[in-house]
Amino acid sequence: MPASISREQVAGAVIRTVPVVRKDFVVQVFSSGTLTATRQTDIQVQVSGSLLELLALEGQGLKKGAALAMLDSTALMLDLEKAKLQLKEAIYNKDDQLVMQGGTWGVDTSVNAETFDNILLRSGLSNARHAIKRLKYELSQMTIRAPFDGIVADLEVKPFQQLTGQTTICRLIDPESFVAAFQLLEKDAIDISIGQQVSVSPVARPGLQLRAQISRINPVVSSSGLVRIQAKISAQDIQAHADILWEGMKVNVVIEKRIPGQLVVPKSALVVRSGREVVFVYDEAAKRAKWKYVNHAYENESEVAITEGLQPGELAITEGNLNLDHDTEVVLADTE
Repeated sequence: MPASISREQVAGAVIRTVPVVRKDFVVQVFSSGTLTATRQTDIQVQVSGSLLELLALEGQGLKKGAALAMLDSTALMLDLEKAKLQLKEAIYNKDDQLVMQGGTWGVDTSVNAETFDNILLRSGLSNARHAIKRLKYELSQMTIRAPFDGIVADLEVKPFQQLTGQTTICRLIDPESFVAAFQLLEKDAIDISIGQQVSVSPVARPGLQLRAQISRINPVVSSSGLVRIQAKISAQDIQAHADILWEGMKVNVVIEKRIPGQLVVPKSALVVRSGREVVFVYDEAAKRAKWKYVNHAYENESEVAITEGLQPGELAITEGNLNLDHDTEVVLADTE
């Protein structure tokens, strides 16, 4: 039996106890990650032109369809006017050829379909109509609009800047799609399931606890033994704290796993003697402390799950056990 404090020094030590119980044991798994929106996009111009007006600011919230920016459409408007004149000329040519082919002026069905198709090509009417359709589309792209509700970020242009097609104006982030993206070791990830509740805390706001649910588990273990996981932040918490939740924020994640049928004692009951784990139990008949070598499999902030060495119902000593020896006479605190 390992050497320890003499019994005489601790005889009559005052103790407190709790029963050893079998129950579900809650294990906490900790990780760190980042806050990121699964719904975000770079807003790009589709046509070239000068930026006439910038209608959004970084950090500004926009509704779907709201205007972000406007390009100078003067040149396109002139092109459209020209295209409309060319359309009138093409219609005149089409009608003239209808008459030349034995048809009636302005009546497209006065000749057969094959003849009319040839007339459309020769008159230039098909090209004229297509040109107008294309110009109207380009004009619609001169006003850049939000494709969904979101917040403006990374604004990269200035008014009167000359833009070319595919130039990025800004990024639009949907805060309601925020997730905590993190990684877990394979041994921890294997017990995680979709829909499981987790707690997320921004590093910059350690007192803030956000509710979240596991929404995505990538079924691949990396070469370093890690699994990528996402947890969707609750909509209520996003709305309540929208002003302090930012894309890319560092977060701490706490996941709780329930392990059924474990023998559980408070963490304070576990002490070390000669390098081995010991739990002192109270012998009610002899009014003495008896130590028992134990092994434990899990622990959390307040409890440990014992795998061997104890039995349900035994009274584990949780206070006054630091200097106890085997078979020391003790006194229950509530019986003094």
